[in-house]
Amino acid sequence: MQEPQYDVSIIVPVHNREKLIIPCIKSINAQTYDRAKWEVIFVDDGSTDKSVEAIESLIDKNINYRIIKREIPSGNASAPRNEGIKASRAKYVFFLDSDDYIDEQLLENGCKIAFKNDSDIVYFKLKGINGRSVATRPFKKPYVEKADIYNEYLLRSLGPMKMFKVKILRDYNILFNPSIVAKEDQVFVVTAIINSHTVSILADKDYYGAIKHEGEHLSHSKINLSILGQIYMDVLWYLYCSDRDFDFKRKIYNALLIRVVETSRDLLNKRKLDKNVLSYFATIVSIFNIHKELFDLSQIYENEKTLTLCFLSGDFESFYKISRDSNLQEPLKSLYLDLEKEFKKYNGCQKVWVYNGKIIVIDFVFKDNKIAFDLEYDKTKKELKIWMFCRNNKSFFESSKFKPLEINQHKLCIFRGDIDKTKIIKTIAKHYEIIFTQGYNV
Repeated sequence: MQEPQYDVSIIVPVHNREKLIIPCIKSINAQTYDRAKWEVIFVDDGSTDKSVEAIESLIDKNINYRIIKREIPSGNASAPRNEGIKASRAKYVFFLDSDDYIDEQLLENGCKIAFKNDSDIVYFKLKGINGRSVATRPFKKPYVEKADIYNEYLLRSLGPMKMFKVKILRDYNILFNPSIVAKEDQVFVVTAIINSHTVSILADKDYYGAIKHEGEHLSHSKINLSILGQIYMDVLWYLYCSDRDFDFKRKIYNALLIRVVETSRDLLNKRKLDKNVLSYFATIVSIFNIHKELFDLSQIYENEKTLTLCFLSGDFESFYKISRDSNLQEPLKSLYLDLEKEFKKYNGCQKVWVYNGKIIVIDFVFKDNKIAFDLEYDKTKKELKIWMFCRNNKSFFESSKFKPLEINQHKLCIFRGDIDKTKIIKTIAKHYEIIFTQGYNV
């Protein structure tokens, strides 16, 4: 391998980001690290707008930068990131999404800790913007020079917004899989971790601003169960076949197991029970059981132990039952059972389920319109709110003469108060009746 010319390459995949790329480039221009020691590789993935022109006009010309143009768009960030890895002339690569931004000291502080510890990977604390969800558990300590998979929860943050040693990526042929339409970054990061010996964490401040935008986003792709199952299967096989020692494999195995159990639990709270769900469950359970000797109950979170044991034993019935209400706390837990019993018999009711262990959701279908009621409980105020909205038609309630208690974008608050089962059921039933008999436009 040729001696690196730079310390780090920032790799930025770009597709139709003419306007959204501005904060990204401003944050690159503001970097405090010696500009002779790093480069930026923009990979334009077949943009049809003026993204390339925007980059050229905004980037500081004193920065070492290149623009690689792909004529045919790939559909996600995998192929552009791979182009960046192959083109890098640095010791490390850092992945930055074109609609996000970084702290001005990210490169300086990242390279400092990386070179001090000869790190294979450096994690940076993330900040979610506009409601974008980011992991928090790995970033409890401001600095971790040599992080542990279990103690620092490394598999809780599998986004690619990290520094990776290029030698590791090239020696083990670690690239993003363009054929995976979603979660391809998680496969990449786990594979990199399996081949890494030193992982460092910087969390003394927010280093990476992850922005959530409405509409198209490179990482926003739906994924079906068969693909999800194949992803976990591939990662586990890679782990099983690696030459890492037993204790290391055990830590990765159990950290993956926790993620899969939680993902499966959440899926069961969002999807109808059908043969695809059952097939997914059976496949994942079987692949984990191939090397069940790696299982260590002491590495499973206390509140997940029962669910994990049901999972490994293949006891779908118990797993399903526990998944439905395992994270839901009183007083919502009792309310959920009552609402499920009451509304599952209503015409058009699709399901009564729990979202993220915190919100009770009742889904109806009315003339192809997906009507939902969200019940949110504020423990501090001891107050319940019921929000009503249409998932696929945000203007559905616009012509209604009903005066909600609150409006949040296209959601209408129709109840606010104590948890009174009778009042809550009557409120939902009343609005259901109006919608299904009069179309709500009254």
